[in-house]
Amino acid sequence: MDRQARIDLIKLWLEKARDDLATAEDDLKLNHTRGVVNRSYYGIFHAATAALLWHGEERVKHSGVQSTFGELFITTGIFEPDLGRIYTRARKEREEVDYKPASPAPTPEQASTRLDESRRFVARIEQYLREVGAIE
Repeated sequence: MDRQARIDLIKLWLEKARDDLATAEDDLKLNHTRGVVNRSYYGIFHAATAALLWHGEERVKHSGVQSTFGELFITTGIFEPDLGRIYTRARKEREEVDYKPASPAPTPEQASTRLDESRRFVARIEQYLREVGAIE
């Protein structure tokens, strides 16, 4: 994939991430806390996918995106360790709300916290991608 095609794809992934966060915000207003957790996670997943693309890495599985993100960005110190913890927590909670129907729904406060962390994660990815010239 040439540089411009990669940049175009990065922009599309970031657009998806921002759309995920907007949907999570709408869900929070409607008190759909499971939806907030789900869309907040996907905002992280799509932003992480964009960051990996800048380094020429593409992964399909959620575990692959998360582990490669950790190796390329957290372990090397490009991103703060807290972003890795945010990613881990968001994925775990998303899996619980999606695959464990008997688990209690997150409280509005928990959902709001997850959304705030996801916003921070996406913003940090966008900042990095601007710094390296991937986006304007």
